[in-house]
Amino acid sequence: MDIIDRHFAAENAHDVAATLETYTDDIVWDDVTHPDAPFHGKDEVGSVYTSIIDAIPDVVLECVKRFTGEEGRYVVDESILMGHVHGEWAGINGGGAPVRIRILHVFELRDGLICYENAWFDAAEVQRQITAWKGEG
Repeated sequence: MDIIDRHFAAENAHDVAATLETYTDDIVWDDVTHPDAPFHGKDEVGSVYTSIIDAIPDVVLECVKRFTGEEGRYVVDESILMGHVHGEWAGINGGGAPVRIRILHVFELRDGLICYENAWFDAAEVQRQITAWKGEG
């Protein structure tokens, strides 16, 4: 199994330690929706993953398409993120709302591990889904 498959398998198992094993020690993790991003190093990234799992305890990512470039150095993965937002995510408290969001990851690999990860998703769509579920929209 390649490193990206291992990475998503660890995320879907909610195993932060196994997820961090897919990264280089100097990982840069950049979520464009997160106001404190980018995060540097496994400690910072581990804290963010823990907060995501706390907010969406049943989070699952399902791959739709995956592309590679420069002989596998770069990987772009389009996935669907699904789960119930019980805590705060993307700037809104979910209250248990179900979400289904398209998400794009851009990875850079070095020495068989992920050294850079960039995540893109529509935070406004997260808010629309949560607001509609709560009956506020």
